[in-house]
Amino acid sequence: MRLHRAVTLVVMMLLAIGLLVVMTAGAIGSFDTHSLIALGVVVLAAAAGGVAFSWRRYYRRVPRPGR
Repeated sequence: MRLHRAVTLVVMMLLAIGLLVVMTAGAIGSFDTHSLIALGVVVLAAAAGGVAFSWRRYYRRVPRPGR
């Protein structure tokens, strides 16, 4: 089940990045280097935040009674 959640998360992240690229394809040609770096930083920060949120929510250790 954990693997399924992880794979789903990765697929959704890749689809989101693909959608971002498609939506900004025309504008990327007019971006300068600083704009592209800022866009990359924002995308990486959002991805890291999503992974951290999911990791804390789905993969934390829950103590089980009797163990």
